[in-house]
Amino acid sequence: MFLDHRDALEPRLLPGMPQSPGAQGWTTQHVLWLEDAAATAWQVHQQWYRRLPSGSHMTALIAAYADQAAAVVPLADHLREAWHAEQPLPDTPEQVTWWEQWHLPAAQREQLDAVTHRLIVIGSVIVAAVTGAWHHDPAPEAGAAF
Repeated sequence: MFLDHRDALEPRLLPGMPQSPGAQGWTTQHVLWLEDAAATAWQVHQQWYRRLPSGSHMTALIAAYADQAAAVVPLADHLREAWHAEQPLPDTPEQVTWWEQWHLPAAQREQLDAVTHRLIVIGSVIVAAVTGAWHHDPAPEAGAAF
């Protein structure tokens, strides 16, 4: 359920932000998507927490995903505030690129990359748990060729 809801999340632009010319979108869109993913994870966690056994590994995984994604909420708030304070708003891709470089310095981008990496790891474990991909073949018989 969480994966379906998360995968259905649409990237958001800040009001008045032009579309990115790149396929990956703006870094700001990624931050806002992570904010939405955190909210989605918490909603699913709250919905299923009471239905699953105490100490459920799945609710722990969803909570871990939500906690990691929520780390970007202050950054999302900062970006919204900075964007709304801009007058006039950046309206070309070049201006938005400059704006993001100014408001998302290298250190914050590195932190964002670290959060994204941790979410990929947690998300992979969730996918493995849901699909059963964590099962492995039993050890080969003695003398079997590799």
